Amino acid sequence: MDDIRIDFLFTLYFIGRRVKGHYKEANKDLMLSAAILHLLQKQEYTLSQLAKILYSKLSSLSEKITAMESDGLIKKVSKEGDEREHCISLTPIGKKKVEKMLEVMKLCDE
Repeated sequence: MDDIRIDFLFTLYFIGRRVKGHYKEANKDLMLSAAILHLLQKQEYTLSQLAKILYSKLSSLSEKITAMESDGLIKKVSKEGDEREHCISLTPIGKKKVEKMLEVMKLCDE
């Protein structure tokens, strides 16, 4: 495993721990939500791309994406020429959630 991936995994672990301590949500897998939001703040991904990056099964990730879409955090848009594949991106609500996560992380560093 390369150093960048290891750093990324540790970063996700710490994000998940910090977010869990500050947000008591019904969603049990806050670390996965934080990881998805973190990735989507930089660019759009397809479900299969996210699954590969996060070492997750498509079925599990699909359920999480559907829940996050219902919460208004992300949106799925069909790719041009292929109705079966969707690009996933942050909504304005999702962007605000990422900003709040980053604020929490900064508070924990103080």
